[in-house]
Amino acid sequence: MKIFALVGKPNVGKSTFFNRLARKRLAIVNETPGVTRDRNMSAIDYKGYQFLLIDTGGFEPDSKEIIPQKMKEQSQLAVEEADGIIFLLDKYSGWTHQDREIYAFLRRSAKPVYFAVNKIDHTSHEQEVAEFYESGAEEIFAVSSEHGVGIPTLLESMARDFPEIVGKGKGDPQETDILSISLVGRPNAGKSSLVNYFIGTTKQIVDDTPGTTRDPVDNYCKFHQQELRLIDTAGIKRKSRVSMLIDKYSMIAAIRSIERSDVVLLIIDATEGVVEQDARIAGYVIERGKSLILVVNKWDLIEKDGKTMEKMRQDVRDKLKFLDFSPILFVSAKSGKRVSTILDKVLVVYKEFSKRIQTSDLNQILQSITARHTPPATGRRNTKLYYAAQVSTRPPTFMITSNFPKSINLSYKRYVIGQFRHFFGFEGAPIRILWRDKSRKNSNEENRP
Repeated sequence: MKIFALVGKPNVGKSTFFNRLARKRLAIVNETPGVTRDRNMSAIDYKGYQFLLIDTGGFEPDSKEIIPQKMKEQSQLAVEEADGIIFLLDKYSGWTHQDREIYAFLRRSAKPVYFAVNKIDHTSHEQEVAEFYESGAEEIFAVSSEHGVGIPTLLESMARDFPEIVGKGKGDPQETDILSISLVGRPNAGKSSLVNYFIGTTKQIVDDTPGTTRDPVDNYCKFHQQELRLIDTAGIKRKSRVSMLIDKYSMIAAIRSIERSDVVLLIIDATEGVVEQDARIAGYVIERGKSLILVVNKWDLIEKDGKTMEKMRQDVRDKLKFLDFSPILFVSAKSGKRVSTILDKVLVVYKEFSKRIQTSDLNQILQSITARHTPPATGRRNTKLYYAAQVSTRPPTFMITSNFPKSINLSYKRYVIGQFRHFFGFEGAPIRILWRDKSRKNSNEENRP
């Protein structure tokens, strides 16, 4: 998945632009300059274009104040991680000295820069971008973050340089003999140690391809005759040009790995427990439809009694309630204790992730669970679930036909998914359901597991 950084001075409308493409209110929008102080990122699927977009705080090249300086560092980092840059400008402020300073920095990155002049609500106002050609840009895009004007034209231009962002049709992924496993989590959680243990145990290294500062490290090996690709995000080192902690860009590294994987191992440091970064990464794993195993590492460093493991297990469940279907393993990469169970569990979860249920079995269970707990009614009319079919795997996705799909609330959707898990398993795999209207023949996707 290609990465684009959204850069510009404060209060030009970056967060509004970001929210429009993300189709949800992820970034805080406020008239006060500098509200977005950290990077925000989302996988974009907008009008057939798919890529990862990073929103940044306002870029203030000349500022020496602490908060603006940190915002500048965040923006610099986003630019370094990105494949291309959307440079958002404000038609009301015109081509300013601050814009010139930002563009000077962007040109040094040697990456494609797409000039977008914001707050142009009608095509008749496009002549107002004329002064921005002073920058030397070959093409200026007139857009409106608020109303969506001009954004498709901008995306078309980006697609000419990056054809990969044009979305492919959905359905079952192509079969492959290689199972991709990514190890993600906070720095120093033990990701590299686990990879080293796996490679040392299997003794069948096929290849060892080091990544660049932007890419994870891939290691290839075999386990029980299964070809594995181990994707380790620990290959990312501190960048000399950006003075900030590695925590600040570990999320981008994790996302790059998640996108390429079938099974994700979220490594949790037992000495620190679950932290916010773990929950953010886990949420992205489920959003992207990947299977997930929770691995609590450094278990050898924890003082134990007879109830320690269960207490930790419950703490993980309490803080990651949306992952009640993901197995939890307690290991020590340093001593090797229980590490061998991880790859065994990976093979189990991948089988569940790829499982297909026969339609006859699925509908028999659907009748059973609706008889036990009927769907919520609409007025005086009963809601019925007529038919279910599995439409894809990885993640397992089902379509259920109903006469009133809009009446089915979140609680009942969770009930159906829970019953599917009870009867069919799907350990470690997120389940998606498409609700199809029998009369209108449309569907509404419920992504939550």
